Amino acid sequence: MPLATFVVVAALGSSWWLTNGAGGLPSSIATALDALPGVDSVAVASGMPPTAEVVALADAAHLSDEGREIFYATQPELLDAEAFAGRCTDGHAASLFPRSEVVGCYSGGTGGIVLYAPTDPRLYGFVVETAAHEALHAAWDRLTGAEQDELEPLLEAEVATVAADDPILEQIAGSVGENAENRPTELFAYVGTLLWRDGGLAPGLEEVYGRFIEDRAALVAVHTAWQGALDDMSTEIEAAWAAAAPQETVNAQERAQLDADRASVAYYEESYDAKAAEVAAMSADQRSRLRLAWVWWDGTDLPMAAAAETLTSAAGLLSRDAANLSEREAALVAAEAAATAERARIEALVADLKALQDQLSPTPAAG
Repeated sequence: MPLATFVVVAALGSSWWLTNGAGGLPSSIATALDALPGVDSVAVASGMPPTAEVVALADAAHLSDEGREIFYATQPELLDAEAFAGRCTDGHAASLFPRSEVVGCYSGGTGGIVLYAPTDPRLYGFVVETAAHEALHAAWDRLTGAEQDELEPLLEAEVATVAADDPILEQIAGSVGENAENRPTELFAYVGTLLWRDGGLAPGLEEVYGRFIEDRAALVAVHTAWQGALDDMSTEIEAAWAAAAPQETVNAQERAQLDADRASVAYYEESYDAKAAEVAAMSADQRSRLRLAWVWWDGTDLPMAAAAETLTSAAGLLSRDAANLSEREAALVAAEAAATAERARIEALVADLKALQDQLSPTPAAG
């Protein structure tokens, strides 16, 4: 039966579509559309042919000729966030789902579809899915009451096989809310755009869906593709952070150790300079009789020997330490630079993902 009240349909738990009851479509002459698949005189509500954008959406949604006829007849509007604001709201939807985001609506009363279209082309599949969802609501209104009655148990049976944690269940429940009479059309739209298994669903369902959608597996894959792309970005970010964090920790530890070793070398260099000056101030006889031993800062043992020999060995250790510190500093600077670049790359990925996620909503994110 045609719906007479607005209902809300959830997408991903945060985006929603609105539908309203079907009304009659005005007839008009549209000979200019004869070359377009699925378009006839009934498919034009106001004498205007579908735009190239709308035809492209129908192509991407794999709509059949009948599906295109229905879709084109709704005169779909693709709007950016600013133009979309206020186009798909009513008191019931706003109060029932105050934190939800409407991204499209179908009004059978006016025979129109309004779609929110994110500007990033990577989210085109999101728009295609929304368009297909709305088109299926319009298609449901075209079915006879007997056809709808036959489909309802088939739809319920398919949804009953879905895993308990599948998001579609929460989306359907949120869409139906307290309006149980809206459940059939919601099931028809959700199942049609989101559920598929090898070989298709119940033959009776696929037969009806086939009237409106040429390749339903490909349509479901549209959702899988755009959602999967976001999931892949998130996975890449998590993996990158997991690899970068330990390296940053290693770099910090290396920097602390290098600073400590540099301080130790500086202390021993001062000690060496003081001892060398002390020995130089002695008489030749005193120097010849003086013997020195030294345990270096890193544990290197300079055994008891003539002062001149021990001081020469100590000078060699200082030269060794200077070269070692220089090499370690250069390597660490390179590692820190690489870590900084990787952090910047990851942060750019995060910003990109956030921007995409923000665009899924026509309402600007707070803050």
